[in-house]
Amino acid sequence: MKTHKLLFAATLLLAAAPVLAETEKLGFKGVELGSNLAQIASNPKFDCRVVSTPIADKVCSLRLHEKETIAGAPIDSLFYFYDQTGLTGIVVNLEEKHFQPVVAALTEKFGNPSLKTETVKSLKGVAFENRTYRWSKPEGSLQAERYAGRLDKSVIRFTDESAAQRIQQRRALLAKDPRKDL
Repeated sequence: MKTHKLLFAATLLLAAAPVLAETEKLGFKGVELGSNLAQIASNPKFDCRVVSTPIADKVCSLRLHEKETIAGAPIDSLFYFYDQTGLTGIVVNLEEKHFQPVVAALTEKFGNPSLKTETVKSLKGVAFENRTYRWSKPEGSLQAERYAGRLDKSVIRFTDESAAQRIQQRRALLAKDPRKDL
């Protein structure tokens, strides 16, 4: 009887293993890296425009007066970057005072990150410890930076690491042969 219970428990564990091994895809509120532009472009909360950045040819942002949150914290700005029609990056800007609760929520969702610390100084020369958390996944990375250019602002970045290289190669090919851009 004891052998049957052990066998049953082992069978359950093996059956659950694929579910346990699945990890969350990188994305924000159901919009995952690689997803189609139409998912955001069709949402009236967002405005999309053509750009030329290293990771995108289109960017969509929240319209004026639209609000969004991350882990219950208000977002200052939100940008979705697209190459052709595939999502290559998401940038979420927020106040630094909300940083630690957001990192805790991201850790709960995506697992334990690596941590890099560095000293940054204010304009008055006061030193602060900047903390950058990084989650690496097959489809890209997620980075949360405590001080993003200012001591009162933080940034969360979801990035398709291979996007810049793909875009650069495509643009170089078009520059060599303009007939391919017709």
